[in-house]
Amino acid sequence: MSNGLEDFSLFDLFRMEAEEQVRTLQSQLIELESGAASAATLEALMRASHSLKGAARIVGLDTVVSLTHAMEDRFVAAQAGDALDSADVDRMLAATDWLAKLHVVSEPEVAGWLETNLAAIVACAADLRLNMQAEELKGSAEPAAEAELPAPTDAPLVEKPPAHPPAAPQSKTARQPAAEEDIFAQQAQDDRSGRERTVRMTAERFDHLLSMAAETLVAARQLTTWGESLDRNHRALHKALHRLDEAELDPVSRVSAHRELDRQATLLATHIADLNQLSRANEVTVERLYRSVLAGRLRPFSEGIQGVTRLVRDTARELGKQVRLEIQGESTRVDRDILDRLEAPISHLVTNAIDHGIESPAERVAGGKPAEAILRIHARHENGRLVITVRDDGGGIDPERIRERIIRRNLAPAETAAGLSESELLEFLFLPGFSTRDTTSVLSGRGVGLNVVQSMVQEAGGSVVVHSTRDAGTEFRLTLPVTRSVIRAIRIMAEGEMYSIPMVRIDHIALMDVEGDQQRPVVHWNDRAHPVISLASILGLSDRPLPQRAVPLLLCGGFAFAVDRLVDQAELSLRRLDPRLGKIPGISAASLDENGLPLLILDMDDLIQTASGVPVTTTVAPGSESLASHILVVDDSHTVREMERRLLVRSGYTVSTAQNGQEAWNLLRLNDYDLLISDVDMPQMNGIELVARARENPRLARLPIIILSYKDREEDRRRGLDAGADFYLTKSSFDNGSFLKAIVDLIGEPEPMLPEDSR
Repeated sequence: MSNGLEDFSLFDLFRMEAEEQVRTLQSQLIELESGAASAATLEALMRASHSLKGAARIVGLDTVVSLTHAMEDRFVAAQAGDALDSADVDRMLAATDWLAKLHVVSEPEVAGWLETNLAAIVACAADLRLNMQAEELKGSAEPAAEAELPAPTDAPLVEKPPAHPPAAPQSKTARQPAAEEDIFAQQAQDDRSGRERTVRMTAERFDHLLSMAAETLVAARQLTTWGESLDRNHRALHKALHRLDEAELDPVSRVSAHRELDRQATLLATHIADLNQLSRANEVTVERLYRSVLAGRLRPFSEGIQGVTRLVRDTARELGKQVRLEIQGESTRVDRDILDRLEAPISHLVTNAIDHGIESPAERVAGGKPAEAILRIHARHENGRLVITVRDDGGGIDPERIRERIIRRNLAPAETAAGLSESELLEFLFLPGFSTRDTTSVLSGRGVGLNVVQSMVQEAGGSVVVHSTRDAGTEFRLTLPVTRSVIRAIRIMAEGEMYSIPMVRIDHIALMDVEGDQQRPVVHWNDRAHPVISLASILGLSDRPLPQRAVPLLLCGGFAFAVDRLVDQAELSLRRLDPRLGKIPGISAASLDENGLPLLILDMDDLIQTASGVPVTTTVAPGSESLASHILVVDDSHTVREMERRLLVRSGYTVSTAQNGQEAWNLLRLNDYDLLISDVDMPQMNGIELVARARENPRLARLPIIILSYKDREEDRRRGLDAGADFYLTKSSFDNGSFLKAIVDLIGEPEPMLPEDSR
């Protein structure tokens, strides 16, 4: 029987083995340093390096053979009583960093990669051997510095180390001046590369899948046989009926034809019963096969955070802090596509917690805390979603520090910043370029990281929020789908079309009477009024008014979406839309129904965002009528968006808001606006794309547009104006008045209010 590895080259197999062995080496080395190691730990370390040495020799990587041989010798010496100290562990971890880098080097690139890094890898191996030799020569009359560096007997060490060898690379979980960018850029590069992705599974699972696939094949062949039998029955029945239709048929022949007809009908009923039984058995087999394949996609959470333990160790040591990492829910099952995206954002949150949140041991003791801080990572399933929390017990985030930085950087006027709540202030942490540090360092202060964390989580279909308590700590909560391949959904009808909606996005399903008038229909649920929006209207299918009767409603995100009919619930296998289609408003993916017909899956985040900006929820200046110019404000920061809205409303304009370019594009097609004000860097569709798309639309081609961005470089300004914006302003314009002046230049002063101004 095939072992499933024929399609892999020897180098691919080596990389797979290296990934596993490096994981063992790093985890066991950290355990050894903590003092919790045993003879079994040293044995595991020696075996891992020995196995890597043999595998590297098979694929002809002599430089790697030398490095792993030096590691193996040091572990053998440790087994003989020459214990490894913290400095030894540092050197060993530096060696594993080189081995880890091989995992992302393709076979055609490996020769060039080794040539480029040869001197540094040789120096790393030499450092291991020199240190071991120095230990052996302690007490000797000969100076250790004059001892020859012996090459391993079974692999050439082709170069002596340079006088000043380059530093060994840090792992992707360690910090460099652009570490966060490197992590995220590497993931993006991996996504864009044409490299074929592989999935590993145990031999037992593979055999199980193969067995069920064979059962399914046998059942399919049986169905073919039953089809042939039913076809014969059909022909026999047709023949018997034809004989009965013959007028000259004598009574005896007529009785015979009746008997044959009865016999064939009985035989057909038997075949149908057998076919139903086979169909049910086949359905059970297919269900088992489906569940097993799905289980093959789910991996333990621990596989997505393999470098975190090392990261905590290195970061804490570098900053002189004492941190104990506690991980809960390591066995929580996560879709491999989600898992692939977790390490980078979690690594940044961990680094951020140690650098920003956790105090020094002296500060903690002075504040009545233990010198050792606790950093907890917890993964669990909650209401059909994956929830990951990263929490520290440090000093928490000072909201006044954020407020002061907002004012200093002209992100909001002082009076606006003074009125922001703590939760609104915390949202500024996710802005591009925002940092509470006055100086930059290797670890922080560059203003990158949290914004990218938020973007990556959102791209995976999730969200991230932060909660903090002064002197008690900070918690980041990431909410993500468990799997991106299969969902539990409710199927609904809207204007004669069937759609499906993920169940995890629905808060409540009910048949309810709508209150209010057609202009502002609402329903009350859970002590809250929910505006009622026709799903057909928001999808652009119909603008019919809601019926005057109980309506099927889906409550989600503060809105009640009215549908024609609730059909059923079903588990659907997701099929990603062809990227050439672009982002289709309100649609996230597709599936097939039981008849093989396409079924669109609605993007509820998209629809909620659109519903938030439809005319019934538009913000109007107090006491005014609809004569005021209608402005659409687009910004992915809730705080900045709200600040712009308040400023414009106080000036007398009517304002709708959107939190990304895609939502804004949906609103622009549904409603009429007098002005568009857009940020640049936003998920789903950025501001430049939004402006360009608006200019290509005949109805929107002459719509006044202002780009309002933090970016103030000349090339950024030129890019925005070339896309079609009328003005390109920076967000410091709030203070100098040029923001409102640009609006007046484009659409004029706001219309005077009909009633007495109540502002």
